Amino acid sequence: MTAGASCASAFRWRVRAISEKRQPGRPHSAEFMSELTKDELATEVVTKADAPHPADASRDGVGGGPRSDKRQRLALAIAVAGWMVPGLGHALLRMWGRATTCFVTVAVLVFLGAGMRGNVFTSGGSDAFDTLGYVADLGTGCFYFAARAIEADGADVSHANGDYGTRFLATAGILNLLAALHAFEAARGHKA
Repeated sequence: MTAGASCASAFRWRVRAISEKRQPGRPHSAEFMSELTKDELATEVVTKADAPHPADASRDGVGGGPRSDKRQRLALAIAVAGWMVPGLGHALLRMWGRATTCFVTVAVLVFLGAGMRGNVFTSGGSDAFDTLGYVADLGTGCFYFAARAIEADGADVSHANGDYGTRFLATAGILNLLAALHAFEAARGHKA
């Protein structure tokens, strides 16, 4: 007998023991509850918690229907808006504190990184690290173009400041992408 089978048989035994203690028509009284052990109560609670909720299928958009499709499209539009302008996705959802925090944080990181002459990657990368750097930098949305304009003199990664600037730019992009993902999940109705 495997561990899974023995666990399942023990579970069935506990459920049977609980159901035998109940009498039809007798409500859960204090006397009945005192007869149950802590393990039996925990098993009873777990079995109720494991049952699927009927609203879960429609909440995930799995159930289909015009309402879930419309909600998915709206959530995607909010995520794209949040990527293009940091914090805009949260602002559309009326999460003003998160919107302001995201916008200010990404802006400060981009302007610090570009001001320190960090490397703003372009699409013509020669290796995988250049491509990953480009994706991270592009994650800043509209601030990517501001960083390109500030970096008119070119990057100076031979000094520590330039290297830190490159990290600030990448961090700003990843932070904005995560914020856009959060706005997407919040727009879908998931608590994120």
